[in-house]
Amino acid sequence: MSEGIETYVGGFYSPIGISIGHIGLKSPIDIKPHIGAGVYATNRRLFIIGPGKATFPSSLNKIAAESGKGDFAPSNLTKGQNDALIGALTENKRFEIGRSQVSQIEMKKPPGLLRTGSLKITSADGQILDIRISLYMHYEWTVRLVQAFKPEAVTLG
Repeated sequence: MSEGIETYVGGFYSPIGISIGHIGLKSPIDIKPHIGAGVYATNRRLFIIGPGKATFPSSLNKIAAESGKGDFAPSNLTKGQNDALIGALTENKRFEIGRSQVSQIEMKKPPGLLRTGSLKITSADGQILDIRISLYMHYEWTVRLVQAFKPEAVTLG
């Protein structure tokens, strides 16, 4: 697909192993993790799909039924599938940030059993989105995704 067109890069949703910590500056009393989340990207935006959107992955399957892949490789998508997928992401998002608004993406590996790693996205205006990642497989998928989205902003720790 052309560079001028917004194209799906990749993503995944997991009902376990990923939770939304907090968005922005909230009172410590108000910070409640919400288990289950999805991380998706286009060449222009990064989306976080929150819990309660558990039916979202099945809607993705309907959008890209002909691709035969759960991860919807961009090269397998038609323009119609790409547009429908981006529309579904926009409708179901819990959080969205444009590529130009991301100043830093920090990834921390889960250090072991019952401990979590994280994906921290810092916007140009200083807001922080904190996603907790407890499974190493999800960490690896997220690293690949954010490096494809905006490699110059990614730091691994």
